[in-house]
Formats: sequence, structure tokens, C-alpha cells
Amino acid sequence: ESEFCRAARLALGFRASSFDIYQYSPVAMGCFASSPVDEEGGLEKRINLGLEEVKDNLVAQLGDQKMMLEVLKALVTYINKEVQDSSFKTFLGYAVMGNHLLSPKATSAYPPSMGRGILALTKPQYLCYADCDHNFASRAAVVARIRAAAKKRVEDAEEGGGAEGRAARLDALDGASPSAGPAPSDPVSPDDDLDEEDMPGGKKYAADKEAMLSVLEPYCDILEGLLSKRQDKLRARFLKITKMEEDQLKNIRRKLSVVTAMVKVFSPSDAGRHLKLPAFVGPESYGKSTLINHIIGRGTDSDAMPTDPGMGTQVVCKVSPGTFESFRMASDKGGTRKGSVKANLTTINSAMKAKSERGELGIRDMDMILAQKEFHPPVPMEFLDVPGIKETTAFHTSLALSMASSLVLVCGKVEYLSTQLADGGDLQLLKDIVKELDDPLPIQCVVSFKVSGQEFTKNQANYVKLLKQYFPNCEIKDPLWMDFFQEGVSMEAKGRQCDIFMGVAAQCIDRVIDPYKKFIECADEMDQLSLAIHQFLATDCIDYQNSKDKAIEDMKEGICEYNKQGGEKVRIRLMKAMNFNPSDFYKEVKREDVFPRFAVGSESQVVNPVTIATSLLVECRLAEINWLVCQGKELHEQSFGEVNSPLAELCGVTTDGSPDEERVAKAFTTRVSESFEHYMTQDDGKLKKEEHMQYWAKECCCKIAPYLDTAPFSWFCTGFYIVIGDSKNKTAMLRRIQKQEASVRTWSFTEQLVNHLKRAKVDEWVGKCAGKKGRELIDSQFEVMEECCDFFRELAEASHFLDEVKGNDCMEELLEFTFVMTERILAKKRNDDSQWEWTKFAKWLKSNSGGPNELKAKNMQLGKAESTEVVDICKEAYELMRIASNSNPQWKSRLERDFPEHIEKLNACTKRLSTPFTGSPSAGAALLIPHSVKESLTSKGMFGGGGSAFPETASVFADLQKSSGVSVQDAPGPNQEDQFIQHAFDYIARTGSRVGIYMRRPDTQTYDPLDREKIFLEKLATQPNMTHLFVLWSPSQSDKKKWTLETTPKWNISKGKVGVYLQVELVPTDGPFKADTFLKDVVVPAVRDGETTAKANLANIERDITSIKNDFKGGVAEFIEQMELALNLSPMAFHNAMTPGQEIRKDMDNLTKNLKVPKRSKDLKFQIPSKSFLAQVPEFTDRAIDRLRGPEDGEGTEDVAVEICQELLARAFLFNVMLGQVVSMSRFLAAHTYDKVLLPLWDKIGGKFFMSGEDLKASLAEYVAKEAKTKSGEGDNPEDLEARNMHYLLEMSSKQNFEHMYVGCVVYMLMPALYAIIIPCIIDMDEAEATDKTFRHNIARARSMVGDQDPWDQFVKYMRESGQAMVDVVKPYSPWR
Repeated sequence: ESEFCRAARLALGFRASSFDIYQYSPVAMGCFASSPVDEEGGLEKRINLGLEEVKDNLVAQLGDQKMMLEVLKALVTYINKEVQDSSFKTFLGYAVMGNHLLSPKATSAYPPSMGRGILALTKPQYLCYADCDHNFASRAAVVARIRAAAKKRVEDAEEGGGAEGRAARLDALDGASPSAGPAPSDPVSPDDDLDEEDMPGGKKYAADKEAMLSVLEPYCDILEGLLSKRQDKLRARFLKITKMEEDQLKNIRRKLSVVTAMVKVFSPSDAGRHLKLPAFVGPESYGKSTLINHIIGRGTDSDAMPTDPGMGTQVVCKVSPGTFESFRMASDKGGTRKGSVKANLTTINSAMKAKSERGELGIRDMDMILAQKEFHPPVPMEFLDVPGIKETTAFHTSLALSMASSLVLVCGKVEYLSTQLADGGDLQLLKDIVKELDDPLPIQCVVSFKVSGQEFTKNQANYVKLLKQYFPNCEIKDPLWMDFFQEGVSMEAKGRQCDIFMGVAAQCIDRVIDPYKKFIECADEMDQLSLAIHQFLATDCIDYQNSKDKAIEDMKEGICEYNKQGGEKVRIRLMKAMNFNPSDFYKEVKREDVFPRFAVGSESQVVNPVTIATSLLVECRLAEINWLVCQGKELHEQSFGEVNSPLAELCGVTTDGSPDEERVAKAFTTRVSESFEHYMTQDDGKLKKEEHMQYWAKECCCKIAPYLDTAPFSWFCTGFYIVIGDSKNKTAMLRRIQKQEASVRTWSFTEQLVNHLKRAKVDEWVGKCAGKKGRELIDSQFEVMEECCDFFRELAEASHFLDEVKGNDCMEELLEFTFVMTERILAKKRNDDSQWEWTKFAKWLKSNSGGPNELKAKNMQLGKAESTEVVDICKEAYELMRIASNSNPQWKSRLERDFPEHIEKLNACTKRLSTPFTGSPSAGAALLIPHSVKESLTSKGMFGGGGSAFPETASVFADLQKSSGVSVQDAPGPNQEDQFIQHAFDYIARTGSRVGIYMRRPDTQTYDPLDREKIFLEKLATQPNMTHLFVLWSPSQSDKKKWTLETTPKWNISKGKVGVYLQVELVPTDGPFKADTFLKDVVVPAVRDGETTAKANLANIERDITSIKNDFKGGVAEFIEQMELALNLSPMAFHNAMTPGQEIRKDMDNLTKNLKVPKRSKDLKFQIPSKSFLAQVPEFTDRAIDRLRGPEDGEGTEDVAVEICQELLARAFLFNVMLGQVVSMSRFLAAHTYDKVLLPLWDKIGGKFFMSGEDLKASLAEYVAKEAKTKSGEGDNPEDLEARNMHYLLEMSSKQNFEHMYVGCVVYMLMPALYAIIIPCIIDMDEAEATDKTFRHNIARARSMVGDQDPWDQFVKYMRESGQAMVDVVKPYSPWR
């Protein structure tokens, strides 16, 4: 017992510097027999031996630093090349300027918003497109990219005024501002377009949105800082240097702020939509939200918007019609959240108001709330609720009015309105905002604040006169009285007023929201501002510019020092980070009481020893990950941290270890790595690889730059060391326990690499250069370099590490490792027995899931509900399911499609049952005829005369009018045609007619219903008491097509629709049609049977409601069942599902087996710089003096200038080119594998907890953040250690870190070949001749890196037995040293 605990502590008690990685085991080691099982001893002895071997494996792997040192040398060489470039020095200086300005080291005190803006403005992915010498702040390239996208939208539009109109719009786009180069390729691809069919989830617009905000938000931040009331001196310096006026800055800020908000709030689903968007504007606390509530409720308070005193609207809110009540902030990336609009708006308004009162409300807070409430406007219409007019909300008003189709001015008494519009009044700002709009808006004055109807009528003309005085360019609509708080106003009167308002709003201009157009229109202002920012910072931050130049020079000197000393000084410093004492690393924990005592039981209590071994192996892996990530950070600090230290100090990076300083350091290292990654990566699409170094920098070299950042490098190191050795560790733990001998995974590539290196054409390469000089030698050297790259390419492609998953040892091992560690996030062995238990995170996750009890109650309530109650209960049950599902992929489609469809059908059916209808036994048929039809029947022929232009149809109409059994609808007049449908509907309900007769215009050419006729049919179908609709029309005489429901089924409104029973009959009025016969034989029987038919229809609707309700109820019951299964899942059952051959593991194996590598990866081949390209690069050739001897008698010498090849520089460049492609291809394959294998795996695991994989990871992140606040993660407490374990498991689960680990693994395998083939120089500069010495040395060392024997090392080992003197004698004669 004690021996086992001692061995476990030794293996699991990892220590590294100040990190106590693992001091005791949380896994279940169970109760196992102490008696010997075989000749090797008892189980505990075998476990101990396995743990010792695991330790030895890691020590051996970390002890060999050759390959890691080569990686570090390659990255330092890459840094060295870039910092020698004077342009890069300027680029890097601007890239980290924001870091400096936001640090305590800043010599210029700028407000935080300005520093934040400069930090965003100098992102290297955009900065690379700017001219840093003349205007680093320019974003002309982004403007050009957006202009191209806008053109593409116009060209692809299916409608829009024909070729001439399209050309005019394209010319308008071109006239905004001259283009200044191509757009950034990162993060936005220049090839992207805005084809709506290619925009799943709005991904296309999201990319353009990110690009536009990358310009607008930094500019707005800088302007906010400059125009702050506390920055008078700063603003004065800026205006003096740039020669701008303060009003110019304010005008630019206003324009950019509005465009910023519009870009945020635009939704791709709104593209091309013609909306009516009335904006409700008025003084603060004048009842705008209250008015909207009543209009939505058609006279009743819908309670949609908060109206509490002092809690007025603080941000623009757009209210749209919809079945479900929902809301979201426009800038949110998540989907719509269902729930009470009023409650959520109250919370948001409260937070915004508090922020405003503290003076913290800035331009970045410009947003819009998108609310959805059930109401039914006559045309596509949404309402904009605007904050009360005041200085702090002026931008919000500008935003709303720039989108609106009309301005609804909510006001009170006319004399108050006059005072408010006058100079100094509450609405003075409104005049200025309206004046600056591009297009004047129609103004609809709504008097709703403490004005009686009589007073309004008396002053109605005065309202119009007053508005025309202050808004002379706007159309003034007739004022409307809507003070619904006055006593004695009936609900019917309120409803009529709401209908009138809707009608007026529907007649206003259509509004198409186009953020692209608005963005492009601001191009001139952005150019002006960017140049001013450049001029100001170049002058005002002169101290930083000088300090930056000195810091970069110090960086160059540090790297030169490394080069001068052969790298020995830096080598010692770098090795120190990886050089550790195993006795310290595995220091034994002294306190034995921290381990549980394991009782020795009978044979029946012996647990599966393989389970014990694998559980211990998981804990070993956790400790290794923890230690390796920490060591990666330390190694980064000891290498690149040293190189970058002069610049880091300038940017305020310290080493005090506080969380704030860690964030500062991380921001700095990230910015530096991004600078190396994006410098010289701009491309106009015309570069050819044979002609420009820029191409190779963009496509290859820059791909290694991310590993200059701390976090990616740490996970690179983890993959570099842990994956290859994991198979050895598994063998070490299992081979003494399993009956059949376990074998180490055979890494076939190792043997393949050794054999390939043996085939290196060293003699041929040396022979090509031997005896040559000058240009002939240079050409031969470049030819050999090209062949070396091709030799490496053959090996890399044959490995399939870069283009395959099946048979790829690196990927298969990493997937296996990731799978096992994913299980550890949720389940582990218990300490006291053989059972599995949930981790603390899994327990927290299940405790927060909530039970199905409330949903069960709703389902029971639904079973007993009356028809009028069903919809509300279903909505409540649906909301509970939506929240409880956590985006569970198994229920996602049903919750997004099936259940909402059920609710919509129920809603439609219940509304039909409650539709008003005044039944009358004496009611006959209703003749429903629009004014335009009447007019066509009474119009004269082409040449005048006394008759109608359509005499036959006119005769039918006259006969129907005369009939006593037909009542004729008094249709709205010629200017109210759009009200005919509602008017006809109300007429049916009022007169009690169950049968309708509709006459089409005689000159209608189509047999199918027109769009307005479709709306007419759908509206009438909502009246269940109406049983028949006869449609009369005379088809064309030249067309012999029959006009029936079979030939034109679009008239059959009830077909396939639940709850719709209106029978439509098509009646041709040509030929033998007689009105009296039609009335007697067809209409009268329909009227007579109408009441009976209507009752049957109502009963059918009730049955439909019951059927839909039962379907919905069954779905809820199924949901509850699945939810309970997830809640009752045991850790043992979860573990079993993860074992080979079982559910989750089988899914992962199938996904891996069937994974298809994308065509791009298959076609992605290594690109190799040609010898002709290398020969034309100036840096790779130089001139030197060669002294030529005279005749054999020695008389006379001559110094001759000759060209020489800078072989080391050229090979370093090729090394970066090839390594960059290895990194790029590896990341592409890893990203594809993550998306196709690991994401579905997370979804499968999340499904066990009734959530999606994305939500499961989000919950893990939330848990880790919560634990970080209460746990140190470094103490002896088990909870601290477990919290840290979860932190690293969360980081390991990210897509980027999976990519970095795979890159580390692949580089580990291919680095020996790069080192052996690409790096060695053929020409010995000391001897000035071709030699194979460097090649032989590097190849021998590369073979030793992968475990092959170095012949010289073996020779020296044997000679050492003869004494050191013999070694010293033979060493100078080594052929490869």
C-alpha cells in the first residue's frame, strides 16, 4: 500500500519551477491484490514500473533539445531578416504605437478612447495596405473593397430600373472617392461578393461589416477623445497641427457615428426590402412609447414598450411584426432571444441611462434594439422608437431618421410645440438634424399629449402652418389626434384612428437601408481625417518615434551579437528554459497523508488493472500538458522575449506577474507577431512568384510568424513533445498488465526519413560546384538549392502529414489524445472504489441544467386548455423548451421549424374562431367590387359613345345590383383603393353575409389571381363564417383555356391549409352566362345553406386545433423524456459510451474513417523558388576581392573583384519558405479535421447533457472563469489543481490550439529533414571551395534526432574506452565534423 502511494506520488507529483503541477492523484486506484500475479511481482509493482517508464520517456524526449533549438534558430533568423528592413522598422513602430499610448510609459497623455482607436487603427492586417511614411491611418483600401462589393450588389440585382438606372448607380458609386489600392486579404477576402444565395447566416455581410467597422470605430474613438470636454488642450494642439476647424471634426463625427450604427444594425435579410419605417420623434417623456403600444394594439395598450416615468427610451428600438415576442441588440452576433420585450427593454434602458448619467455613453454604444411583437400592418411596416431629443441622443435621432420613411412628430399643444421648435427649445436639434438629411422626410404630426379633441380640431391648421415654417422642404401630412387617455373615447374610435395612422404611414416613401452606400459616401471625410491623424501623431509623438527607433536598433544589435558569437550566448540562454533537473521535476511529495489508504480486499474486489493504468495515464497526460504549456511560455520569454525586450519596455511590458500586466504583455506579443505576419503581404493580384520577394513573404514566410506569439508557441511546444511520446507512454503503462504484449505505435515515417536522407545526392551537389568561380559558381549554387528544396518536397509529400488523415500517424495520435482528454473534462475514476464519477465541472453543469417539472406542468395544462388558451400555453412551453435545449442539435431543427409552425397554425385557427361576425338570417350575398372595377365598367369605349367599354360585364354588374338578394359593398373611393380589402372584410362581418361575389376587372389579362387578389383571398379566408366566394370574370375570347380551379389552382385558397374552409368558385361570365340563372341556381342555395356550412366549418377548426394541440403536446412529452434521460445519465454510462466500439467512440472512428480531405488540400503542392528567381535577388549575391597569383616564378599578383553567393542568407530564406508551407498546410489539414471530426464529437458529447457542443464549451469557459475568481490554481488544494486542469483542457479544446499542436507534431517529424537538406552550405567560406562536410554533419545529426545511430558518436564511444587521448587524436580527421 505505502509503496504504491510512493510510486504514484513520484509519477504524479510533477514540479516545474514554482508550479506544483500534480501532488496527488484524484483518480480511482481502487482496491487491488497485493499478492504477486506473475513473475514480475504484484500489480502495484507493475504500475510503479510503468509510471517510472513514463517519467523516463518524457525526460529523454525533453533532454534532446536539438530540434527545438533548430526551430528557435529559424524563428530568430526570420526576425533578423525583417528588422534589417528600414520600411519594416516604420511599420512595426506604428503597429505597436497604440500599445505604447495605452501604457504608463506613454510620454503623451491621450484619453483612453483615443489610445484604443489608435490601437485598432494600427492593426497590422490593415496597416500593411497603408503608406506608413505619408498616411499610416488611411483605410482607402477598405473603402475600395466595399465599393467593389457594392458594385457587385448592383450588377447582380434582379430589379432596379434597367441598364440605364444601373449604370447611373454605378457611376454614383465611382464618384464617391478615388480608389487607393486593393482591399486587405485578411480578415476580408478581396474575392468575396454579396450574392444573397451564398450568405448562409449572413457570413458574407459579416465579413464586410467587420471591414467597415475596422475603419469607422477607430475613427469614432479618436474623435470622441479629441472632442471630449476635458481635452481642450489636446484638441487645440490637434487643430493647430492639422489646420482643421472644430466644426469640421464635429460634422465628421456625426456622419461617421450614424454610418457606424447603420452598419451594426443592418441585417442581410433586409437587403432589397422596401419597408415603411415611421420614426417616432418628440421631446423626452412625451409618450412616444405609449403611442406605439396603442398603435400595435389597435387602440388597446399592447404593453410592448416600457413607459414608466424616468425610464424613457435610451436607444433606438425597431419594432417589427411577428408571431413571437422577441428581442436582441442589433450588434449581437447571437440569434434572436425570445421573451418579454418590455422587461428586456426596461433592463437595457436602465443600464444605458446609468451609463449616460456617469458620462460614459460613447459612440461605440450606438446600437439598436430589434424587438418583435405581434401586430398586423396593412403593408410591410416597422416602427422606430427614438430617444427623446437632447444633446446626448442626437446621434440616435440622426441614425433613426436616416433610415426612416417618415417622421412621426409626437407633440402636445400647438403653443408648446411652437416654443419647442424655436431657438433654444427642446426640439431645436431636430430642425438641424432634418436639415442635414440627404432626402427630406414627410412629417406626420400626431397630437397625443394632453390635448382634447375639440382643442385639436380648433388648432389643426395651426399645426400644419407651424411645421411648414420650420421644415419648409418636407411634405407635411394632415395632423392626427391620438390622445387615447381622454375620457369618452370608444375602442372603436381608437381603432379607427390607428387604422388612419397606418394608412398615412403606408403612403409614405419606401425606405431601402443600404450601409454600403452610406459608407462610401463618407470616403472623403475618412480620407481627410486619416491624413490629419497621421500629421498630428507624427508631430505630437516625436518622443515615441525617437524611442521606437532606438528600441528597434537595440533589437538589431542583440540579434547581431547572437550571430557574431555563433549563437552560443543566446544558445545557453535558450537551453536554460528547457534544461531541467529530473529530480526537481519529479520531486517526491513529503506529506504521505494526502493519499488515501487503500484497503486490501478479496480477489472479487480486484478491479480491472487496465482501467487503473489508463486512468493514471490520463492524469500523467494532464500533468504533462500543464508543465509543457508553462515551459513553452518560459521558453518564449527566454528567447523571443529577450529579443523583443527593448521594444517591450517601451510599450510598458513588465514582469511583475500581475493579471493586468499579463494582459499587457499578451497584447504586445500578439501585436508583434501580427506585424511580422502581415508585413509585405498586400497583393494587387498581379505579382508572380518568380518576380517578387513579396509573394514569397505573403504566401510562405509569414506563416511561421504566429509562433512569435506566446500562446501559439506554447501549444506548438506541447504538440512538439507530447504527441510523439504518448504512444510510448501507453505502452509503458499497459505492456506489463495486458496478457498479450502491448507494442509501441510503429512510426513508419522515422524509417522513411532515415532512408530518404541516405539517398541525399550530396556528392552530385558538391560536384556541381567544385572548381567553379564567379557567376558560374553562383548559378550552380542556386541550382543546387532548388534541387535541395525539391528533395525535401518529395519527403514531405510522401509522409502524407500535410494532405491525408487516414494513415497519418501524427493526426491519428493527436485525435486519440484529444478524444481521451475530452472525456476527462466530464468524468474520472473515483478515489475510493472502482466506479466512475462526474468531475466537479460536470456536477456544476448538471446542477444548472434545471429540471423538466415546469415543462411537465405546462404540458398537463395544455391538455385541459380551452381553444382560446392554447396559443399562450404553447408559447410558454416552447420558450421553456428553447431555453432548456441549449441548442441541442438533435432538437434544433424541430425547435426552429416544427414547433413554431404548430404555434402559427394554432394562432391562425384560434383567431378565426374569435373573428367578429354579426349573423343575420336575412343577409344575402355581398357583392364585393373595388372602385377601379366599377370605374372600368362605366368607362366609355376608345372612341367615346354611349356604352361601356365592356358591355357584357357591365350588363352582369347591372343585373347583380338589381337583385334583391345581393347587397353591394360601398367600396372606398379612388384615393383609398388600398383600403378595399379591409373594408370588404369589415362589410362581411357587419352585414352577416356568408356568401360573397367578387368581380374582376374586365381588362385583367392573367387567369391566376393578382398579388392584391391573393391578399384579398387570404384576408377573407380568416373569416370562418364566410362559406363561399364566387369570382366572376370574362376570360379572353382568343384564349380557349378553361378557367377552373383545376386549371388555375392558385385560386383554391383552402387547399393544403389548416383551418381554412372558404370555398372559392370561378364563374366565367362569357358565352351563355345569365345573371338571374346564376343567382337562382348557385348563389341562393349557397346562402340558404350558409349557416349550416359555417357551423360545420367552425367545428372543423375546433378539431384542427385539437389535432395540432395533441401533436404539439406529444412533441413536448418526447422532449421531456429526452431531457430526463440526460439528467439521469450516470458517469459510468457516459464512460462506457466513450469506450471502443460504443456509441460516441464509434461515431468518432467513423468520422475519421470517412473523412474526405478537401480538394484544395489535395491540390496544395509545395512551391519552390526557382534558381533564376534566387539569382535576381540582390541580397543573395555580393562582391568580394580575389587575389590572382602571377606566373609560376611568383612575380606579380592582381586583385580582382568577383561576385559571390551569400549562400547562408539564401538558404535561410529557403528554410523559411519551406517551413512556412509546412506550417500552412498542417494548419489547413488540422482545421478541416477539427471541423469534420471534433466539432461533431463535441455535439455528440453535448447531446448527452442535452446541449450542443458549442454550448458545452461555452459552459466550460464560464465554469473556468468562475473558478479562476476563487481558486489560485497553484496551491496544494485539490480543487485548485482541478480548476487549473479544467483551464488547460478548455484551452486544448479550441480549434486554434488543436492546429498549433498538430503543427508542432509535424514540425517535430520534418525538422530533421529541413535541417539536414536545406540549411547546409556547400561552399566553405574559409577554404573557398566546395565541400560535403556540412551536409554530412547535418545529416548525421538529423538521423540522431529521430533515434538513428550517429556513426561518429558510436566511434567516439568505442574510442573513449581507449582513453581520452585517443579521442583527441582522431577527432580532427572526422569526415563530417
